Amino acid sequence: MIKIDFVEPFGVHQKLHTANKINFRRMKKRVLAMLTGLLIATGTLYSQTLTDVINEFNAGVESLNGQSYETALTQFNNCLALCDLVGDEATDMKGQAQQQVVGAHYRQATTLMKRKQYDQAIPFLENTVKFSEEYTKNEEMAVKASKYLPSLYLRQGNILLKQEDLDEAMLTFDKVLKTQPNMYKANQGKGLVYQKLDEVDNMLSEFAIAKEKAVAKGDEKFVADVNGAINGYFKPLIDEEIMMFDPEEADYTYLIDICEQAIEANEKNAFAYYNLISIKNKEVEYDAAVEYALKALAYEDEFNPNLLSGIYFELGKAYQNSIMYEEACEAYNKVTEEPFFTKAENKMMTANCQ
Repeated sequence: MIKIDFVEPFGVHQKLHTANKINFRRMKKRVLAMLTGLLIATGTLYSQTLTDVINEFNAGVESLNGQSYETALTQFNNCLALCDLVGDEATDMKGQAQQQVVGAHYRQATTLMKRKQYDQAIPFLENTVKFSEEYTKNEEMAVKASKYLPSLYLRQGNILLKQEDLDEAMLTFDKVLKTQPNMYKANQGKGLVYQKLDEVDNMLSEFAIAKEKAVAKGDEKFVADVNGAINGYFKPLIDEEIMMFDPEEADYTYLIDICEQAIEANEKNAFAYYNLISIKNKEVEYDAAVEYALKALAYEDEFNPNLLSGIYFELGKAYQNSIMYEEACEAYNKVTEEPFFTKAENKMMTANCQ
C-alpha cells in the first residue's frame, strides 16, 4: 500500500488556526480518495478495454449484417484503435477486424455499383485493394475489386473529357493503363485529350498505340472508330486549306502535306486520297495520281459511294491524260454518284468509251 506523507512547508508557524487545520485534513482526504480511485482504475483498465474491443467488433458485425457498411467501417476502425491500446493480447481480434474492414469496403462498393453510383464506388474499391495489401487480408476481394476498377476509371475519364476537365481526364486515363495496360480505350481517351489540346504528335501517338492494341485483340470496330476520330481531326484542316487556296499561285505544298499526314495516321482516309489524286492531276503528274488512286482503292470497301466515285473519276482522268483509254473507260464506268457521274459520262464520250 502506498503511504502518503504530507510535510508542512519549512518555516510555517506550528500554531495554525483551527479553520486551517480543518481545510488541511479535508484536502488530505481528497488526495487519498483520488489516488485510491486511480489504483482501482489501473487494475481494471485492461479488462474494460478488451470488453470494449469485443463490443465494438460485435457492433460492426451487426451493422455489416444489416448492410450498413459505412457504419460498420467506422465501428471496425474503432475496434482497431482499441486493439492498439490493449496490445498483444488483442492480436486475434485485430486480425479479424482488419479482415472485416476489407470486406466492408468491397461490399459497399458492390452496393453502389448495383445502384449505378459508379463514381462513389471507386474509392471503396480502391480501399479494398489498399487495405487488403496493408493488412494481408481478403486477397480474393482485392482481386475482384482490381477487375472492376479499370472500367470504372475509363467511364470516369470519358465523363471528365466531355466536361472539358482535361487534366483530370488525363490522370484518370493513366489510372486505367496503370491497372490494365491492355485497355486500349484509355489510349484512345488520352488521344482525344491531346486532340482538344491541339497536341497533334501526342494525339497520333496515342491513337496509334490504341489501334495496335485493338488489332491484337481483333477489335476492328474499335480501329474504325479511332480512324474516324483521326479523319474528323484532319478533314477541317484539309477543307480550310482548300478554301484558302490561291488559284493564281497554284501552290499545293501545304495541302499535300496535310493530306499525307492524314493518310500516315489512317491509311484508309478516302477524303485525303481524293484530294491528293485531284492535286496530282492538276499538276500534270498523272503517274503519281494513278499511284495514289490505286493505293486508295485497296481500301475500297471502307469508302462511302460518293468519295469512291470521286476517286474513280480522278483515276479515269489520269489514265485518259496518259493515253490509256481502255483503263480510263473502265474507271469512268465505276462512277455511280453525282456530281461525278455526269462528269464521267462526258469524259467517256471524249475517250470513245463503248
